Amino acid sequence: MFESTLERDLAYILTTTPSVVDVRDQVGPVEYVDTDGVVRQHTLDFVADLEDGTRTAFAVKPARRVGPSGIGRTLELIRDQRPGVADRFVVRTGDHITRDRAVNARLLHRALRGRDEAHIADVKAVASTLRGCVAIREILAASRDPGQGFMAVACLIADGVLEHVGPGRLSIDSFVRPRRTTGTNH
Repeated sequence: MFESTLERDLAYILTTTPSVVDVRDQVGPVEYVDTDGVVRQHTLDFVADLEDGTRTAFAVKPARRVGPSGIGRTLELIRDQRPGVADRFVVRTGDHITRDRAVNARLLHRALRGRDEAHIADVKAVASTLRGCVAIREILAASRDPGQGFMAVACLIADGVLEHVGPGRLSIDSFVRPRRTTGTNH
């Protein structure tokens, strides 16, 4: 259940991000004391465990509601008072949860649900020879079944073998490269 489209889209993005190993939604309520000394509770939209062993808590808001909601201060207070909840606290808006990122994440999710290990192995063999950026169409041309290869490429992106390079929606004209493991950008 998601309270907003932004939350739903961030869920897809997080669950198809290779550096994320676990995602929990609606975490809390987390108790904290506000600046007036009043005990309050806040439910975090998501908490993600990352492959580097750190944990990130996410609050999701439309950009226009970030300031008036006081969510930034709320997260600061929780961070300072409840350090075990997460290592990092971030607010995500439509500026981060873009339509293209959400569409790509849903594509990766669909690819994972229908994954075909034989096609993935074929495309992975081609991908293992990459030394830089290449258009997905070039990988497909070198694979045995280009028709099924696109979803296999999508699985390899979701699995963290390849990464999408550049902005925009994934297509056969998109560029990919072997994944670099230098952090994450949600």
